[in-house]
Amino acid sequence: MNQPTDSAAANRAVPAADPIPEISAAEAETNLSAPERAFLDKLRLTAREGRPVPLLHLLQVKRALKAAYPLEEAFARYRALLELGPNVTLRRQRVESFSALSRRHAETVHVLHEGGEHVVLNPSPILGASAARVIEGPTRRVEVAAFRNAAAFARTSTIRLRNGTFIFDVQDGELDRMPVDSAFDPAVFHRDGETVFALDDRRRMNALTIPEAISLLGIDTVSFGHWMAEEFLKFLSIRSTVGIAGIPVLIDANMPRQHKQSIAAFLPANHPLIEVPRNMRVEAGRLWVATNWFYSPKILTTDVGIDANALVMPTKPIADILRAAFDELEAKVGLGRAAEGSGEGRRLFIARDAERHRAITNHEATAATLARHGYVETRPEALSFVEQFQLYRRADRIVAQTGSATNGVAMCRPGTRVCLLSHPAMPLQALWAQPLADIGLHVVALVGDFAAVDKVYEDKSTYRIDGTALDQLLTSELEMPA
Repeated sequence: MNQPTDSAAANRAVPAADPIPEISAAEAETNLSAPERAFLDKLRLTAREGRPVPLLHLLQVKRALKAAYPLEEAFARYRALLELGPNVTLRRQRVESFSALSRRHAETVHVLHEGGEHVVLNPSPILGASAARVIEGPTRRVEVAAFRNAAAFARTSTIRLRNGTFIFDVQDGELDRMPVDSAFDPAVFHRDGETVFALDDRRRMNALTIPEAISLLGIDTVSFGHWMAEEFLKFLSIRSTVGIAGIPVLIDANMPRQHKQSIAAFLPANHPLIEVPRNMRVEAGRLWVATNWFYSPKILTTDVGIDANALVMPTKPIADILRAAFDELEAKVGLGRAAEGSGEGRRLFIARDAERHRAITNHEATAATLARHGYVETRPEALSFVEQFQLYRRADRIVAQTGSATNGVAMCRPGTRVCLLSHPAMPLQALWAQPLADIGLHVVALVGDFAAVDKVYEDKSTYRIDGTALDQLLTSELEMPA
């Protein structure tokens, strides 16, 4: 990636005089079909009622308008349709790496991992046909940085500096290594190569001003899997690097309650946690942010044929951070008590609802096989974060459907034996298998045949588990001493 300097040509509003016309919502809907107008009316009603509009729906609007009109006109219509007003403008700039911008603009930078280390991530032992493979390559630079007079925005890790520059969590060589539509980011209207057209929100009524803050805002904070691997890990990294006593922590509003609880579990009872509603920004005199430990592109347009090596990460320091944090939490909250009739909670089947993607089509038969071996079916999302933590820490044998719950397995004690159930399309399996192994867990995967294949996102495909193979696994690998 090139690293151009800030300049009026490369980093400015589009165009400088902003002749983008102000048009009414009615005018913006010209040339749209009746179903499209009905869809937009529904989105406007959602926004007016104070309910968050799904980011995917906003992306669909951006795509439709850009397909029908030149970019500036598409933006004008987008601004009118969502009634954003003239204080939201389009800003064009070059996308530079986080590290390049932190070197020039950050008040303080703490480098947690220099990057450039060649690492090898191995998948777990696998029973059945699978696309899982070794993932390897150079790691990215990981840092914690403080910026003066910067703004953080709800539902994105993108921040804006006082001079108007937007900073994205991207490092050199990452930007177009995978098929991504960057307009999924609520701070982005369009990206073309290294040129991004950002939504520059200057509305006064949409801003909270505070002296200092730590931002854990992000695009995928509503997903437990992404939360644990990204924002939660960022929090643990920041907390272990700088003194955070009394510094407000920014989190997205309307997340599952367990996400907020995961941060509160490591803070004093009176520590300020600020929930930032959608369309709001926080302008801080000093803003602390951390990069992800791995490249996390938002949003993949497909997962078919992707280069898994682009997501490589240094798993050993991550495992060290997680082990230390979870040992600390166990000392604080203990193990709790298992529910009556659960066999003391030593054997768990972490299941997913059949209505969700990545479902096991013969779920009932699979659950029955596991029950015969003493595994109690549970869905951690019904529990508080501390209850989930205690659930995992009590267990010594876990069978889990791959998904968000797989990230919860990282809370298990070293020595726990884990079996991951999945379909064959798991080229990224090493991304979670290696960190779990480095934490000290014994992981094996059982792969079932596809029941139905999702042609765009193969990871969402449904599958069947072979009962005989599962029964044999439960009496071999998972019966070995922990």
